[in-house]
Amino acid sequence: MFSSRWYKIWLSMRSSLWLIPVLCVLIGAVISFLTLSLDRVNDYDLLGESVVGTPDAALAILQTVATSMVSLTALVLTIVLVVVQLAMGQFSPRIVQRLLRDRPSQFAIGLFVATFVHTLLAIREVDLGSAEQPGHVPGVAVITTFALALASIAVLVMYVHHVGQALRVSALVELAGTQTRHLLDKMYPDRGDPYPDETDPSVVTAIKSGVFSTSGLNVWSRRPPKGTAASSCYPPWAISSPRAVDSF
Repeated sequence: MFSSRWYKIWLSMRSSLWLIPVLCVLIGAVISFLTLSLDRVNDYDLLGESVVGTPDAALAILQTVATSMVSLTALVLTIVLVVVQLAMGQFSPRIVQRLLRDRPSQFAIGLFVATFVHTLLAIREVDLGSAEQPGHVPGVAVITTFALALASIAVLVMYVHHVGQALRVSALVELAGTQTRHLLDKMYPDRGDPYPDETDPSVVTAIKSGVFSTSGLNVWSRRPPKGTAASSCYPPWAISSPRAVDSF
C-alpha cells in the first residue's frame, strides 16, 4: 500500500506541468547565489564597467529582463491552455494529458522563471552609490543574465515552431498512436513472429510507423498480375500479427 501510494505520487509529479519549472526555479536561485558569491569574493571588480555598464544602466537592464521574463512565462502558459482547449474540443480528451507532459513547454517555462529568479536576486546586489562613494555592479551576475536572456529568446522562437508543428492533425494522431503502441508493448511484451524474408519482392517491411510514399525499387510501376498476392506492409504495432497488412 505504501509503495503503491508513492508510485501514484511519482506518476502525478511526472505527468504534471509544474515539476520541471519548480526545479528550474531552484537552479536559477543556485546560479544567482554562485555568481553573486563570485562577485563578492572579487570585490565586484572581476568585470569592469566597459563590459557590464554603469550601475544605473545595469539596474535598468535587469529590471527590463525581469519584466520580460514574466511576460514570456504568461505567453507560454496561455499557449499551453489554448492548445489544451483545442485538443479537448476538436480532438480526443486523451491527448490532453500528453500535451501537459510536453517537455519543450515545461523547459521553456522553466528557463523563463529561472531567468526571472536569477534577475531578481541580482537586482538587489546593484549599488547605485552616492556622491561620496561610488556604486558597484555584480558583473558576473549581470553577464549571466545577458546569457540567460539570449537563451530565452532562442527558446521562445524554437517553442513557437514546436507549437506550430504539434498542432497539426498528423502530429496529434501520431501522439495518440505512439502512446497506444507503448501501451501495447507494455501489456503484450511478446514480439511475435519475426519479419518475413526481406528478399521477397512482394513484401515491404517497416521499422517504424508512417506513410508509404516512394520506393527505391520500381515495383509499383505496374499492377501485380491477376491471381498474385499484393505487396504487404508490416507496421510496428502489427508485428505480433501473423498476417500482413495489405497496401492495396
